[in-house]
Amino acid sequence: MSRDGGLDWHGARFTRVTTDVAPAGERFDFWHALFPGIELRHTVREHGYGAAALTCAGDDGIAFTDLSCAPTASRFFDGRLDHMQLCLVTEGQFGFTHGSDEREQLGPGPGLYLFDCHRAAQTYSEARYRAFHITLPRALVHRTMGADPIGGDRSLRTLPDTPLGLLLKSQLHALSVYGPAMDAEETAAAMDAMSGLTLAYLNRFNPARADAGDGALDDAMFAAACRYIDARKDRPDLTAATIARAIGCSRAGLYRMFNRRGLAVSDHVRQVRLNHARRLLRETALDIGEVSLRCGYGDLSAFGKAFRRRFGMTPRDWRLSIA
Repeated sequence: MSRDGGLDWHGARFTRVTTDVAPAGERFDFWHALFPGIELRHTVREHGYGAAALTCAGDDGIAFTDLSCAPTASRFFDGRLDHMQLCLVTEGQFGFTHGSDEREQLGPGPGLYLFDCHRAAQTYSEARYRAFHITLPRALVHRTMGADPIGGDRSLRTLPDTPLGLLLKSQLHALSVYGPAMDAEETAAAMDAMSGLTLAYLNRFNPARADAGDGALDDAMFAAACRYIDARKDRPDLTAATIARAIGCSRAGLYRMFNRRGLAVSDHVRQVRLNHARRLLRETALDIGEVSLRCGYGDLSAFGKAFRRRFGMTPRDWRLSIA
């Protein structure tokens, strides 16, 4: 990360994807292929299928998306995705089913919706809708909001408007209009401002702000573990045992701390290392072997396989794709 709790937007750019590039009969399949890990279904049969997204993503897992979608149903599976999303619906509406068969209709209105995409849920729409999404790594949300940002077994929480929330809404609208015309430096500044507003807004709902009890201590320990991982991502000996010793807890306690947040220690370490690898491949002329070493991988083959599993391409192909 570029700073404690911050994100790295160097080299980020706005990209527009639309089903218009595919033949009418293949547009839904084209769109479905863009969302691995989510089951999609076309709910209203019509000639062709229309959807579009304007997106900008940083190398640390946060992204902005302006999504316009034809009637579609989707299903999220337990444990398949490792992020959360903050959502603002601007046009139309869609249904959301989660938890113990709780059903809600999401549409334009006060507040913002926070989804936990790691938990099982379903969405359904019978008409076109448009929404802005801010995608956030689960660990970052937990560091910002505490151990239980959604509550219970639910996958959705509606967060109320605050002055910061209203400012964030305005910025999302502005990004959708002006983002595509920004150069790299302007994009980095605008997206860094968005991430700062987002985290400040979410932090307002952290119970530790008003409670200095055991929950606050647990949140502080989790944040310390994440900082330790960030600082030592290049060390091959970065293990659960070394992390636990560094922050002063048992290895079992560390596992429980991450598990309460729906995370696994090894998965989080891998994610931090591979995001760092992507930055190094973008910003430096280091060869692939040196990048592997600087990300804690002594085995080049293991690094290549892990990178491809996470990003869908080899480190070399990733470097070529951004050249």
